[in-house]
Formats: sequence, C-alpha cells, structure tokens
Amino acid sequence: MRKLLVPFLILLALPGTAWASREGGPPPPQQDGTLSIREGIGVVQLSARGSVTGRLDRGKLTVIDPNPFDDKRPVVYGATKTTYRNNKTTVYQGRNIRFRLIGALFNSKIEGRGIYLSAIGRGRGWIDGVGDPAAGIFFDGVWSLNDEPYHSLPDDRLDFQLVAAPTPR
Repeated sequence: MRKLLVPFLILLALPGTAWASREGGPPPPQQDGTLSIREGIGVVQLSARGSVTGRLDRGKLTVIDPNPFDDKRPVVYGATKTTYRNNKTTVYQGRNIRFRLIGALFNSKIEGRGIYLSAIGRGRGWIDGVGDPAAGIFFDGVWSLNDEPYHSLPDDRLDFQLVAAPTPR
C-alpha cells in the first residue's frame, strides 16, 4: 500500500511545483470592485455578488433573486407598494426606500430620484442619468467606480464591470 501511496503523492505535487516555478506564479484572483452613487437621478442596473446597500428618495426598486429559496434574502424598508411578479422578482415602490442585498447574486434595477448606493463585489451593470441641459436638468448626481474620482452620471446608458482595476506588477 505504501509503495502505491508515495508515487501517487509525487504525481499530485508535480503540477503545483510546475505552476509555482513559472515566472510570476499563478494569476491573482479577481478582487471585488466598488461602486458609489450619490444623489442620482436616473436608472442603475446591477447584477452582482457581494454587498449592495442604499436608499432611494422616490422611485422603484426591482430585485431578481436567481435562487429565492436560499437563506439570503433582500432586506427592504419603506416601500409603500410591494409587487411580487413571481418567485424570483419583487418590485418595491415608494418614498425613502432603504435596501440591503448581501451575500448572494442579486439582479437589481433602481429607478428614480435621490439614489444613494454603495456596492462592493463582482458583477456587471449599467447606469443612465437623466441630465439634459436643454430640459433644464443640469445635475443628475455623481458616481465613482473602483475609487476613481466622482463624476456626473452619464447622459446615455453606460455599461461597466464591477471588478477591481488591474494593478501593475
């Protein structure tokens, strides 16, 4: 039995030593990205695994939970109207809605005024502000991705990836 065990253990160790001997070692795992929105007016859609917390002064929050029967539930306070579309999709409407989506993959769409959002995790999304100088809307909020400086919400839909920016080696 020992005669078989030793060669087997050597075979298991070889790929690890070969990988470690390569220049630079294994690729680093993707790190969590960050998203911050302040005083947003418009639409934010986010599909991410991690932590998303925020509030909405007035508008609608749509949450799709791909696995509704696990123990990770969205926590939402302040909605005056809650609509259950199906087992996975819930729509919350009203004023001063506060929410937490933590620990699982959630697809969320936030539409309205006074969007304050903080997200840490991995995923993707898009953002679309309603700023239009011709219509007299000059300020539609600010946003920051991966700790970049804050800038105005885009006037047209802008897709983004929620992952940390690559760091030079």
